[in-house]
Amino acid sequence: MKSKKKLMGMLILSFLLADVSSFAQKPLTLKECIKYSLSNNSNIKIADYNVIVSQKQIDEQIGSYLPQINASGSLDDNLKLSTQLLPAEMMGGTPGTFVPIKFGNKYSMSGGVQLTQKLYDPASLLMIKTAKINKDISVLSQQQTNELTAYNISLIYYQTLVIQMQANVLKSTLTASEQSLKSIELKYKNGMAKKIDVDKIRVSYNNTKSQLEQSELSYSQSLNTLKYNMGMPVDSSMALADTTIIISKYLLENDTVQKLQMENIIDYQLKKTNISLMQIDKKTKIATFLPALSFYGNYNYNAMRQEFNFFDANKDWYPSSGIGLKLTIPIFDGLQRNSKVAQSELNIKIAKENLLLSEQSIKVDISNYEIQYKNALDNINSEKENLDLAESVYKNTQLEYQQGVGSTLDLIQSESSYMVAQNTYFNKLLNLYIARLELEKAKGSLMNFINNLK
Repeated sequence: MKSKKKLMGMLILSFLLADVSSFAQKPLTLKECIKYSLSNNSNIKIADYNVIVSQKQIDEQIGSYLPQINASGSLDDNLKLSTQLLPAEMMGGTPGTFVPIKFGNKYSMSGGVQLTQKLYDPASLLMIKTAKINKDISVLSQQQTNELTAYNISLIYYQTLVIQMQANVLKSTLTASEQSLKSIELKYKNGMAKKIDVDKIRVSYNNTKSQLEQSELSYSQSLNTLKYNMGMPVDSSMALADTTIIISKYLLENDTVQKLQMENIIDYQLKKTNISLMQIDKKTKIATFLPALSFYGNYNYNAMRQEFNFFDANKDWYPSSGIGLKLTIPIFDGLQRNSKVAQSELNIKIAKENLLLSEQSIKVDISNYEIQYKNALDNINSEKENLDLAESVYKNTQLEYQQGVGSTLDLIQSESSYMVAQNTYFNKLLNLYIARLELEKAKGSLMNFINNLK
């Protein structure tokens, strides 16, 4: 029976591992990478836990205003009973003298239940509101963590794509360079080419090969960084679904002319919510000036014995009970509360000034990112035109070289110019995406942008 259970467990585990492996092997889109991070990124998990903690803090504060019931008990063994001096004349003795008498029992036991209920405590009620605002802050921090993670993943995803695209160009160029090298070596053997021409093409080939090796190394490093931000184990295999970057229509659309909505920016919301928290804190300190009223009730049993026989059903236990109201009125505390309220008022003023500074800073950032984005848009078109021109020159030079009418120098120069144009274009394309990501992040609309991006 045990062997069957063990076999079943191994089968289930193998299916789970196979499922994880198939997921890792599946090429991932940008949206899939972000979706994966929502369940696996440690920073996001911590933010999720903080939201749960903040809800438990609300429950804790509400619980403090609900009835509190406590049970207590005690057992005393009076090793030496206390001695009292009584006038001797009470027992027929000489007036003016005293007789030592021991009072009490060797053993005593008591047990009881007490209930307390706050009837009016403004400070406790305000603490509940404080806990609720803290939860709002935790939710905003959670959204901020999700947005920052999505931004980092998007940035690294596109950087990785650019490196991959550059590597693909280098592979193609290396193949063409290898063919040219073999061709010139054959010509050299037949006495139809100079040694210097062979050396020039070999140098170009070696440079391209070295760049390709560096590009492949950079790709692996960038992919590892992407896995880290996703929360994926570094030793997992992973491939990108988008093998190229396409300038979509949505990327070129710029709706920054619309009115800025400050409430969409999480950092601004956090600062504003923090002011609300400070205002509640001030009210809580003011509430300490007010009286507090609570109700209490108790019910107790007591027993005294000369011998330890508390579990003897024939012996008596003595009940007692009582109810009452407790009123606490603050009168004077050395003006501590006044100083605390004054501090709260000043902290609120400071927070409001910081909010104004943050608002101006956000507007400056958006303005700068708009300029950066528009500049990237202007550059991409000219770089694409330059790339097409460099590609055309490279292909024509290759054709001329194969036909024997082109020089080795022209071939190497056109190849180098084509590679430079490729790298420049890819970098400008990446800058375009980064500029748009920065702009959307500054406006607080990054997640909408990513969700609509194709």
